[in-house]
Amino acid sequence: MDDTLIETLKQWNIASILPLQVGDFKLSTESHMIQEQGVDKEYALFTYRNPVNQWSVRAIFNPDSEEFSVRTDIGMLEFALIEFITSDFSLFRTMVEQRLSRLIHDYYVEPSCNFSVILKNKGIPAVQWDAFLPDEYNGFTRFIRPNEAVRIINGSYMILAYYHRETQSGLSLMYNVLRDDFFAERRIHNFPNLVHDFDTSSLQELEKALKKRLLPVLDAIRADMA
Repeated sequence: MDDTLIETLKQWNIASILPLQVGDFKLSTESHMIQEQGVDKEYALFTYRNPVNQWSVRAIFNPDSEEFSVRTDIGMLEFALIEFITSDFSLFRTMVEQRLSRLIHDYYVEPSCNFSVILKNKGIPAVQWDAFLPDEYNGFTRFIRPNEAVRIINGSYMILAYYHRETQSGLSLMYNVLRDDFFAERRIHNFPNLVHDFDTSSLQELEKALKKRLLPVLDAIRADMA
């Protein structure tokens, strides 16, 4: 990275502008280069990290694309918030200062603030999910429940996630508002592949599938983690 750019970034006193905490997310102003296999991958400007569920929201600079962005890690998935991607630092700085803390609150602290009309009309928040979805099972912890669905990418919400953090393994269930369908993905040591046990466009059929297939699918994931 260019030394002039690094110095410019270091002069950004983000702690004097953004709140030090948003919900359970705490601000760390430590900036550093993140490497992968000895190669510079991204320069982290600052990070909001939730010590409870270990989710994070970090501002970065990509030295390859020369773009600034904000990346979210919710355990089962990591992705960029496309509205913050830009090569213009002045624009990035303005967007972050004006919008990021509110976004963290609405997306990850009180996610119901970010529910679309389609999600609400589907009836997902109204189902009594806790009546048949365990908080923990066979080493997996439920980090996302449908009543607290998290908007992710490509018009989808992650509505359910069971995760074994130490092995980066688990099951996530998504609802795509554009296609009006539910689909699931499992990860074994962070390697993803689709699970078709919960493919449906019907909320009632999804409830039936979860009651019948959730625990067997988690058992199968657990067995493959060995």
